[in-house]
Amino acid sequence: MQYQNKFSLNQLTIRTFIVFWLGFFAMMALVVTLPYLDSTIYSSLQEKEIAYYQKKIAESIRNNKIKSLVAKMPILPIDKSASPRPVLFDPNKKEILGAFNDEKNYVYRFIDNANEFAHPMKKNFNDIQIAGPFQIYLDDFSDPFSLFFISRVNPYQEILRYMIDYPIVLFLLTVFITSPLLWWFTYTIVKPISRLQKAANSIALGNFEVDPQLTKHGPIELRQVGQSFNRMAKSISNLISNHQNLLSSISHELKTPLTRLQLATALIRHQTGDNLAVKRIEKEIERMDKMINELLLISRQKMNTQIERDIFPAENIWNEVIQDALFEAEQQNIKFEQNINLPNKNNDQIFLNGNINLLQSAVENIVRNALKYTKDKIKLSIFIQEEEEEEEFIRIRIDDNGSGVHPNEFEKIFHPFYRVDEARTRTTGGTGLGLAIVSNVVKEHQGKVWAEESELGGLAVTIALPLWLNK
Repeated sequence: MQYQNKFSLNQLTIRTFIVFWLGFFAMMALVVTLPYLDSTIYSSLQEKEIAYYQKKIAESIRNNKIKSLVAKMPILPIDKSASPRPVLFDPNKKEILGAFNDEKNYVYRFIDNANEFAHPMKKNFNDIQIAGPFQIYLDDFSDPFSLFFISRVNPYQEILRYMIDYPIVLFLLTVFITSPLLWWFTYTIVKPISRLQKAANSIALGNFEVDPQLTKHGPIELRQVGQSFNRMAKSISNLISNHQNLLSSISHELKTPLTRLQLATALIRHQTGDNLAVKRIEKEIERMDKMINELLLISRQKMNTQIERDIFPAENIWNEVIQDALFEAEQQNIKFEQNINLPNKNNDQIFLNGNINLLQSAVENIVRNALKYTKDKIKLSIFIQEEEEEEEFIRIRIDDNGSGVHPNEFEKIFHPFYRVDEARTRTTGGTGLGLAIVSNVVKEHQGKVWAEESELGGLAVTIALPLWLNK
């Protein structure tokens, strides 16, 4: 799939640019329209504002502005610029004195919502602000008048001043506007990344299937990453498949001359009798046959770990092995000690993800090695250990009190065809592939295996396998 469009909404750079400016313009649009949307909010006057208007009342009385309003003196257009300007309301006649015609409707609306002298309020109506009511008594009138003040304001300046006084409002507005945009932007990025992570985990578990969804959703940059990832998965799958086919073909091809050698040896025995040379040839042919069979086993194991996987209780890989080992140890007068220390909270089982038969074979291999090379005692320990990155591993450790191996060979014994002691190997019939098979199986399950000196005096081999957490 090719992505040739120079500019596209699916490009991560373009999306980032658009989200930023959408958030910016949405915030500016809200600030511009907020004064016109403010039709229901009446805010109480603060103490310093009440004190300010009390001074204005005294000034208005002193300057005879109140008397002129009662006398119904005409107001001039120049009075509009006076800020604040007193306005009287006669509750008996329901008459407003001192307001221009375009202001009276706003004053009536204000009076309907703010009519308590004990709680004066203020409210913006477009470019005018009304504050009040204040109670005032006048000569020749028994009932009090309601006094209001009208000021000319810039609604945008008022909004900005309010936001400066109350920054939490600005913060909440910003969160309210940007959260949906950021959520959408983050979702379009995180979802394909999560899908890519699942695909990577699948690759780590040996599943090399191509995921077509990686190239169909998300920004172009992430689709390109998904496309490259699918190519990598396909290349790895082809490489492993070719390697397995080559190993399998070589092993099968070696079977043919080996069969001919067996036939030739049988003819030599028939002609010359059963002598030492013929026995030596037959023993080497037998070792070679066993070696080829184990090579074929490695090839099948690599294939099975990719295909046959399941989630199963961890104890399934050692229960049968322990029962068989106990029987063999009893027959050979070997003391078999077990130390299984696993958490058992609410009877929850510990699970593994992989091929149960291969893992069981790996555990059986190290246990049989211990039985083969120990003197008279082996010890099996199974426990949970936290490894790096706080990931939990189950450890299966087998100790023996045999002759052990030199520390320089702890890593080498897991290499194919490596034999510690040639004479001992020939006696026991080993090919040097047993621990190599164990290492291959464990690594295919993202685990680790290593050897070290045992506390019993011989060799200790430990298998560590990651637990399956999503049960």
